[in-house]
Amino acid sequence: MRECTHNQRGYALIWLLVFISLLTFAWVSSMDTTQAVTEGDIDVQRGLEQAVKAAAMMVTADSQASGKPRIHTSNALTAFKTTLAANLGLDKDTLTPLHGSAMKDAPSFTLMVYNGDNAFSASGARQAHKYAFSDGVLITDMSLPASGFPEKFGVTSNNIFTGGGGSISYTLDMPGCVAVINTSVKKIMGRTPLSPVRSATAKIVCPAGTCGI
Repeated sequence: MRECTHNQRGYALIWLLVFISLLTFAWVSSMDTTQAVTEGDIDVQRGLEQAVKAAAMMVTADSQASGKPRIHTSNALTAFKTTLAANLGLDKDTLTPLHGSAMKDAPSFTLMVYNGDNAFSASGARQAHKYAFSDGVLITDMSLPASGFPEKFGVTSNNIFTGGGGSISYTLDMPGCVAVINTSVKKIMGRTPLSPVRSATAKIVCPAGTCGI
């Protein structure tokens, strides 16, 4: 009888350990999923949206005064990087993660600034310009042709094209910016790699004759 009782206790202990192991596995899996959603989908997306909006706000003074706002292309790049760095805890020049950042490595991004014409190119608002940033340096700084509005943009995981195509598309009917970012987010627990790719766009709008972003 005593041996039987010991056996029953032994089996109960084994099942308890199995149950705890299953609970631990479920908790770790939940941690991975939660982190991917909060840091990948919320922090990165929100930071990107704010950065692309800051880029679109870089309107030249003369175009603003004329009532035909156009975006200063190089100022847009600076505003984009500065805002992205501030939101994701990165160095503003190299985008290297600072202490406490949720990012594991410096993100790469492509930014398209589209004005549709060269009406204010003399003041820095080029008709269309694409920037690409990777491994801490600017690897693409290229002017492109423009064909007015509306203009469709195709977005892949690491590039943006005029004319559409890609897995995601955006259409601008006013001057604006389109961006895509690749990031690597630190893991708290688990083995699932967290490498969110996000895109966003912002444009100038002119409701009732007043222009804004």
